[in-house]
Amino acid sequence: MNEPNARQSSSRAKAIGVLVALVLSSGIAGAAIDRAVVRAERRDTLSDTAFHPLSSMLRSPTAADRLLFREQLKRALNLSASQDSAIERVMSERAGQFSALRDELRPRVDHLVTDFRADIEKVLTDRQRDEFRRLQQRGREQLVSNGQAP
Repeated sequence: MNEPNARQSSSRAKAIGVLVALVLSSGIAGAAIDRAVVRAERRDTLSDTAFHPLSSMLRSPTAADRLLFREQLKRALNLSASQDSAIERVMSERAGQFSALRDELRPRVDHLVTDFRADIEKVLTDRQRDEFRRLQQRGREQLVSNGQAP
Protein backbone atom coordinates (compact mmCIF):
# COMPACT_ATOMS: atom_id res chain seq x y z
CA MET A 1 0.00 0.00 0.00
CA ASN A 2 1.37 3.41 -0.83
CA GLU A 3 1.57 6.21 1.71
CA PRO A 4 -1.46 8.33 0.58
CA ASN A 5 -3.76 5.28 0.67
CA ALA A 6 -2.44 4.34 4.13
CA ARG A 7 -3.14 7.86 5.42
CA GLN A 8 -6.59 7.85 3.84
CA SER A 9 -7.33 4.45 5.40
CA SER A 10 -6.06 5.68 8.78
CA SER A 11 -8.21 8.81 8.53
CA ARG A 12 -11.29 6.73 7.72
CA ALA A 13 -10.62 4.45 10.66
CA LYS A 14 -10.27 7.46 12.95
CA ALA A 15 -13.48 8.99 11.58
CA ILE A 16 -15.36 5.72 12.09
CA GLY A 17 -13.94 5.46 15.61
CA VAL A 18 -15.06 9.01 16.39
CA LEU A 19 -18.56 8.31 15.00
CA VAL A 20 -18.88 5.07 17.02
CA ALA A 21 -17.73 6.89 20.17
CA LEU A 22 -20.22 9.69 19.46
CA VAL A 23 -23.09 7.24 18.99
CA LEU A 24 -22.21 5.33 22.15
CA SER A 25 -21.78 8.45 24.26
CA SER A 26 -25.07 9.87 22.90
CA GLY A 27 -26.84 6.65 23.88
CA ILE A 28 -25.36 6.72 27.36
CA ALA A 29 -26.21 10.40 27.78
CA GLY A 30 -29.76 9.78 26.54
CA ALA A 31 -30.25 6.92 28.99
CA ALA A 32 -28.91 9.05 31.83
CA ILE A 33 -31.24 11.92 30.93
CA ASP A 34 -34.16 9.50 30.69
CA ARG A 35 -33.49 8.14 34.17
CA ALA A 36 -32.78 11.53 35.71
CA VAL A 37 -35.54 13.56 34.13
CA VAL A 38 -38.22 11.54 32.40
CA ARG A 39 -38.44 8.62 34.81
CA ALA A 40 -37.45 10.50 37.92
CA GLU A 41 -39.48 9.62 40.98
CA ARG A 42 -41.04 12.57 42.65
CA ARG A 43 -39.23 12.75 45.95
CA ASP A 44 -41.34 15.60 47.25
CA THR A 45 -44.54 13.55 47.39
CA LEU A 46 -45.71 10.70 49.56
CA SER A 47 -47.35 7.80 47.80
CA ASP A 48 -48.19 5.77 50.87
CA THR A 49 -50.89 3.91 48.96
CA ALA A 50 -48.12 1.47 48.06
CA PHE A 51 -48.26 0.43 51.71
CA HIS A 52 -52.01 -0.09 51.55
CA PRO A 53 -52.85 -0.71 47.88
CA LEU A 54 -56.53 -1.25 48.66
CA SER A 55 -57.09 2.48 48.74
CA SER A 56 -55.82 2.86 45.18
CA MET A 57 -57.81 -0.20 44.05
CA LEU A 58 -61.00 1.40 45.34
CA ARG A 59 -60.97 3.95 42.58
CA SER A 60 -63.76 3.34 40.08
CA PRO A 61 -62.51 2.50 36.58
CA THR A 62 -63.42 4.95 33.86
CA ALA A 63 -64.88 4.01 30.49
CA ALA A 64 -61.38 4.54 29.09
CA ASP A 65 -59.94 2.11 31.68
CA ARG A 66 -62.48 -0.54 30.71
CA LEU A 67 -61.83 -0.01 27.00
CA LEU A 68 -58.08 -0.26 27.56
CA PHE A 69 -58.56 -3.52 29.45
CA ARG A 70 -60.66 -4.96 26.61
CA GLU A 71 -58.13 -3.83 24.02
CA GLN A 72 -55.32 -5.48 25.97
CA LEU A 73 -57.31 -8.72 26.22
CA LYS A 74 -58.22 -8.59 22.54
CA ARG A 75 -54.59 -8.11 21.53
CA ALA A 76 -53.06 -10.60 24.00
CA LEU A 77 -55.64 -13.37 23.44
CA ASN A 78 -56.50 -12.67 19.80
CA LEU A 79 -60.20 -12.43 20.62
CA SER A 80 -62.84 -12.62 17.94
CA ALA A 81 -65.45 -9.87 17.62
CA SER A 82 -68.07 -12.07 19.30
CA GLN A 83 -65.71 -12.83 22.20
CA ASP A 84 -64.97 -9.11 22.61
CA SER A 85 -68.70 -8.35 22.68
CA ALA A 86 -69.30 -11.10 25.24
CA ILE A 87 -66.53 -9.71 27.46
CA GLU A 88 -68.01 -6.23 27.14
CA ARG A 89 -71.38 -7.62 28.31
CA VAL A 90 -69.75 -9.41 31.27
CA MET A 91 -67.96 -6.22 32.28
CA SER A 92 -71.18 -4.21 32.06
CA GLU A 93 -73.15 -6.81 34.02
CA ARG A 94 -70.52 -7.01 36.80
CA ALA A 95 -69.82 -3.27 37.02
CA GLY A 96 -72.61 -2.74 39.55
CA GLN A 97 -71.30 -5.50 41.79
CA PHE A 98 -67.79 -4.05 41.76
CA SER A 99 -69.19 -0.60 42.48
CA ALA A 100 -71.24 -1.90 45.43
CA LEU A 101 -68.19 -3.70 46.82
CA ARG A 102 -66.06 -0.56 46.50
CA ASP A 103 -68.76 1.46 48.24
CA GLU A 104 -68.91 -1.08 51.05
CA LEU A 105 -65.13 -1.28 51.55
CA ARG A 106 -64.16 2.36 50.99
CA PRO A 107 -65.24 3.65 54.46
CA ARG A 108 -63.37 0.83 56.23
CA VAL A 109 -60.20 1.38 54.18
CA ASP A 110 -60.41 5.16 54.63
CA HIS A 111 -60.75 4.67 58.40
CA LEU A 112 -57.75 2.34 58.48
CA VAL A 113 -55.65 4.75 56.40
CA THR A 114 -56.62 7.66 58.66
CA ASP A 115 -55.66 5.68 61.78
CA PHE A 116 -52.41 4.57 60.14
CA ARG A 117 -51.43 8.16 59.36
CA ALA A 118 -52.42 9.33 62.84
CA ASP A 119 -50.23 6.64 64.40
CA ILE A 120 -47.30 7.80 62.28
CA GLU A 121 -47.89 11.43 63.25
CA LYS A 122 -47.66 10.49 66.95
CA VAL A 123 -43.97 9.67 66.59
CA LEU A 124 -43.07 12.78 64.58
CA THR A 125 -41.90 16.18 65.80
CA ASP A 126 -44.04 19.22 64.95
CA ARG A 127 -41.76 20.10 62.04
CA GLN A 128 -41.80 16.52 60.72
CA ARG A 129 -45.57 16.36 61.10
CA ASP A 130 -46.00 19.51 59.00
CA GLU A 131 -43.70 18.07 56.33
CA PHE A 132 -45.52 14.71 56.47
CA ARG A 133 -48.83 16.47 55.84
CA ARG A 134 -47.32 18.53 53.01
CA LEU A 135 -45.99 15.36 51.37
CA GLN A 136 -49.39 13.68 51.70
CA GLN A 137 -51.10 16.67 50.10
CA ARG A 138 -48.68 16.65 47.18
CA GLY A 139 -49.20 12.91 46.79
CA ARG A 140 -52.98 13.41 46.67
CA GLU A 141 -52.61 16.22 44.12
CA GLN A 142 -50.39 14.02 41.97
CA LEU A 143 -52.91 11.16 42.08
CA VAL A 144 -55.71 13.54 41.10
CA SER A 145 -53.69 15.02 38.24
CA ASN A 146 -52.90 11.49 37.00
CA GLY A 147 -56.56 10.47 37.27
CA GLN A 148 -55.74 7.88 39.92
CA ALA A 149 -57.51 9.31 42.95
CA PRO A 150 -60.01 6.93 44.55
